[in-house]
Amino acid sequence: MVNQYYRTFIALPVQVGGDLLELRHEMMIALKDERISWVDPKRFHVTLRFLGDTPLSEVDKIAKALKERDNLPNAISVPVTGVGSFGPFKKPRVIWAGFSQEEWFNKLKEGVDDLLEEYGFPKQDQPFTAHLTLGRIRSLRNLSRYHEVIEGMKSRACDAVCFSSLVYYRSILGSGGPEYSKLEENVFRRK
Repeated sequence: MVNQYYRTFIALPVQVGGDLLELRHEMMIALKDERISWVDPKRFHVTLRFLGDTPLSEVDKIAKALKERDNLPNAISVPVTGVGSFGPFKKPRVIWAGFSQEEWFNKLKEGVDDLLEEYGFPKQDQPFTAHLTLGRIRSLRNLSRYHEVIEGMKSRACDAVCFSSLVYYRSILGSGGPEYSKLEENVFRRK
């Protein structure tokens, strides 16, 4: 039977500079004994909305609606404000980099949510924090060392990250990590 769904999400692809890659590398070395799946920089993105299994009948409609959006922002460079982790203190799950310009991200997320609501995807009742996932924690041997490393790098600013488009992705899960293919890309205006 042919798969009737695509696993999809809407995100902002990220173009990172050397400072953030160096910070990531330092974390990888400092936490080399831990079970952390580090995200390949080629897959870096900021997720605005994860849709999950999306019926094929809706995929083209959503792609067309995103393509026709005319109220997109200008391309922007946003400073990385530091790193942190999501999850309980004793069982963190994700290492992330955060950004300034919260209002810019929130406005874009709100627009995406409004558009998706028209296609049967109700707005989510959970807080949104724009972040770039650097690694997913599988397990930690030394929890105190982990927190020491994250705390030591928490407020290290990095060069700005460029956001220049909004992309509707298909995610294909595989043994080497997910593969992303673009279903639609809407390029932001240049100033």
